[in-house]
Amino acid sequence: MSEKILVAVDGSINSVEALKEAERLAAAFQSKLFLVNVQPSFNMIHTKLFISEKLIKEYQQELFENATKPAVDYLKSKNIDYELLMRIGDPVQQICKLAKELAVTHIVIGTRGMGPVKGVVLGSVSNGILHEAKVPVLIVPPQK
Repeated sequence: MSEKILVAVDGSINSVEALKEAERLAAAFQSKLFLVNVQPSFNMIHTKLFISEKLIKEYQQELFENATKPAVDYLKSKNIDYELLMRIGDPVQQICKLAKELAVTHIVIGTRGMGPVKGVVLGSVSNGILHEAKVPVLIVPPQK
């Protein structure tokens, strides 16, 4: 099992569809699945003035657990081995950095098809990863 697939999950239906596609890819290539969810840093002056770092970390953890629950539930129901990771910061930068650190062979991500001009076809995170990643990126469209 030398190949590794990184799947970005955010709790949306689209990210679960991307996970299902990653599962098929992993089965075909006998790859390990790594799931990542990126939380905002909340690193702003006003946040630091009024909210403790401990409370921010607890909130990030809560958001992480909520965002990854659908993916985790799906993989557990199928008895599929995976590793779950949380990153803090810009999603595009963090996902591409993690892909490099893990030496993954593929990144799989869903698209939302919402947002301003460049997000009309691809979500801004999907679009950013497509342009920044150094490995093949599979972008899974919403199922109709």
